[in-house]
Amino acid sequence: MARALAENLEYLKRTLSHFSDAVFKELDVGQTGFQVMIIYLSGIADPHVVNEQIVKPMIIAGLGENKPEHTPETLKENLLHKTALLFKIETGEFLDKCVHEVLSGNTCLLLEGMDEALIVETANFPARDVAEPSTETLVRGPRQGFVEDIASNLAIIRQHVKDVSLKIDSYRVGRRSSRKLAVLYIADIVNRDLVQDIKKRIESIDIDDVLDTGIVEQLIEDNPWSPFPQLQATERSDKAINALMSGRVVIMLDGTPFVLIAPMTFWMLAQSPEDYYERFPLGTFFRMLRLMALFIATFLPSLYISLVSFHPGLIPPELVVSIIAAREGIPFPVLVEALIMEVSLEILREASLRLPRGIGQVIGIVGGLVIGQAAVEASIVSPFMVIIVGLTAISSFASPQYSGSIGIRLLRFPIMLVAAVYGLYGVILSFIFLGAHMVRLKSFGVSYMAPLAPIRLRDQQDALIRVPYRYFKKRSITLKTQDEMLSNRKRK
Repeated sequence: MARALAENLEYLKRTLSHFSDAVFKELDVGQTGFQVMIIYLSGIADPHVVNEQIVKPMIIAGLGENKPEHTPETLKENLLHKTALLFKIETGEFLDKCVHEVLSGNTCLLLEGMDEALIVETANFPARDVAEPSTETLVRGPRQGFVEDIASNLAIIRQHVKDVSLKIDSYRVGRRSSRKLAVLYIADIVNRDLVQDIKKRIESIDIDDVLDTGIVEQLIEDNPWSPFPQLQATERSDKAINALMSGRVVIMLDGTPFVLIAPMTFWMLAQSPEDYYERFPLGTFFRMLRLMALFIATFLPSLYISLVSFHPGLIPPELVVSIIAAREGIPFPVLVEALIMEVSLEILREASLRLPRGIGQVIGIVGGLVIGQAAVEASIVSPFMVIIVGLTAISSFASPQYSGSIGIRLLRFPIMLVAAVYGLYGVILSFIFLGAHMVRLKSFGVSYMAPLAPIRLRDQQDALIRVPYRYFKKRSITLKTQDEMLSNRKRK
């Protein structure tokens, strides 16, 4: 038996009336005068849509002639089939669902004599215009990036992927915030086991709020103790689309422009979309350059510490003389000297990021020059150490993925300590342990070092190097996709 409309309305008013923008609008519809209650928050729902697309059609329907048979059922049918709005019918414990939808910016309709609610999508949240991603700039390539609105991000994907096999599975994460989360994949390409694994991990998320995809990443990754990211975060729409086409899964969250790509491998830290937009010699060269920069950012300070402290015989004699002369009067050992500069640089970099953009860049550049010059003149550090730290900092910026460079920055410090104790042997042992960790690391069942460990010869076409585009015929073996063929074209 349907509960009385007044009883339902009393519950909703008790739950929502403390919101200053809560609107409870009562209408008498039809010649029989049955009541319809409209509930929404004027601050986040679009009042124009409510009045023109909901209230006005109901009033016109109720004032029509020869409509004695107008009932809640007929009104419901008219709203469902004769308006362009998207309706959703909630039954059962519909009052709690109605509260949730109203807080999400939608409008709830309660019809007298019916134990259900009609939900109309009327949310009108402020949204940022689509613009070029600020964290992943390119010289050549699309300028379209994601924004904080998940509906706009899904529209961007649909604009470019006109494939009936594109699947979008929707979830709600966060007990209190209940944010929208979407899992995107192309059903006839992606590995089904990968999709099921990701869905299972997302369904296990149980926290009050998920502010960013970075939190989702930490909750679903394989190894939370690893310094390496196991999902790729990106603002670029072209990178997400390429991931879908290659057989990967894309995860979107409402409220953030960063989407996640799974699974991820180590080589993706050095890959940029621009590698594919330029001819293959340029793409391969810049990819190798980034990999070299990652090595320099990780091991260069440690190599300098170990060579100067333990193995000066491995340095050319003329350079040894220069280093000794430059270090004359320095009161600290090489390790302390390196730590002073590295920590100072990290503090300066963090400070420049938190300052307003206009002065942050100036402070970062000028501050680095002033502090470096002052430290050399005060005989706190040597000029060689300034060069080493500066080259290390520049190399850490070469990674197209910011979160990947953060892990490299963290690894530098323990390797420096090991190098100060064991010398070059410590650096080699650190390299071995780091390599063993990456070989053992998995990203949703995919080896982090694939296709080098395990070796997949076919996948070498897009790892360390990038072959010409005409030779891209098949997708990666590592991803175990359903459709392996990228192209069936035969060149004459």
